[in-house]
Amino acid sequence: WQAQAGSGYTDIDGVKYRIFEVTREFEPVICPRCGLLVHKTKEYVIRKIKTFFNYDYPVLIYYRQRRLICDCGKTIQENNSLVQKGKNISNYLIMEILQQCKYKISFKQIAEQLKIDSMTVINIFMEHANFERREFTEVLCVDEFSANINENNPYAFIIGDPVGKDIIDILPSRHQVEIDKYLAKIPKEERLRVKLVNIDMWEAYKVSFSAYCPNAKIAVDPFHYISKATTEFHKLRRIVEEQTDNPKIKSILRNHWKLFGLNEKKLSDKKFYSQLLNKKTTNREIVEYCINSDYRLEEAWGIIQKIYKFRDKCTLDNCRDMLVEIINELEATGLEQMKSIAGTYRHWFEEICNSFITYGKYNKKALNAFIEGKNRLCKEIKAIGCGYANFWIYRARILYISANKPLPFNNRNSKRHLYKKKKRKRVE
Repeated sequence: WQAQAGSGYTDIDGVKYRIFEVTREFEPVICPRCGLLVHKTKEYVIRKIKTFFNYDYPVLIYYRQRRLICDCGKTIQENNSLVQKGKNISNYLIMEILQQCKYKISFKQIAEQLKIDSMTVINIFMEHANFERREFTEVLCVDEFSANINENNPYAFIIGDPVGKDIIDILPSRHQVEIDKYLAKIPKEERLRVKLVNIDMWEAYKVSFSAYCPNAKIAVDPFHYISKATTEFHKLRRIVEEQTDNPKIKSILRNHWKLFGLNEKKLSDKKFYSQLLNKKTTNREIVEYCINSDYRLEEAWGIIQKIYKFRDKCTLDNCRDMLVEIINELEATGLEQMKSIAGTYRHWFEEICNSFITYGKYNKKALNAFIEGKNRLCKEIKAIGCGYANFWIYRARILYISANKPLPFNNRNSKRHLYKKKKRKRVE
């Protein structure tokens, strides 16, 4: 390669560019028609190519490319590593775009940094990176996150591998019909490989994965069955708050409501002065003071603590007996809120017990913590981009940023679909 900077700077459509004139040493090429070496030059073509260097101004390369002609009449362009056929963006700039897309910054910020159009960034990103799904593993985590695709479908569906710490795939809907269509396309051998699926309490996940992954155990994430218990307990707490005549208890139940849903172990014994009680006290004493004032709170709070012990202390061998005992106690209270918990636990009995199944070399219990963390990443990417009008671009960005290993490149047809900016309709 030979480069000259003699052209200096120039203005193109109001943008000041640094210009480099580039030529390549002659090298014969093989004719694709007759297979002979081509040595004759027919003409030169000037190609204007955008690239990126650490200059104050964007860089434009004037590449003087040869067109060769074979004795059989075939016209061929000379080989080069600078730019692809039919492109006006250098390979180096394409690699820089793909590198920048790995970071948590918006397409617009990447475009401003590289002095190109934001839609060019999106099209190059979608063209070159491969966003095909990964293969199913023995343990899966499934969940949903808010994608706001449309009014009727606010939640997207995400599948993850908690062992390999990678997202397997993302679907635009968590509805059972869509999940069934997706699972039906996956090879049967791959579906039979799945041994454990961690879910929340969404019925569609249970039905779909039970049908298409018959060898898999369905496990409910402990956070969700604990959340069900604490939610119903707080409903009871608000009823007691409205009915009590003691202003101190009413104030504590309203202002310190978070304390009543905690595990007993997390209640602090550190003394502090309470103006309401006019004495030094602790969080544990405040909770005991309130629950002792009403038999409903005392009975319900005791069962909630038993559920926490069930989650922390039980094993796969004794979890069934303990869960049956908890369900019976919940029903025996006669409280509507506790009966609601009991009904949920009866419906998800097998799945709650399966949450004590362990896997991996560290014998971890079935948890959805990995995929919940990825949900937070999805929300961050959405916030950075100020929302995504196109779900597939949103999906591609999540997969690209979250991938532990570099994603392979695509060899796609140049006549691919291009993404364009949507024109806003004028309001008359």
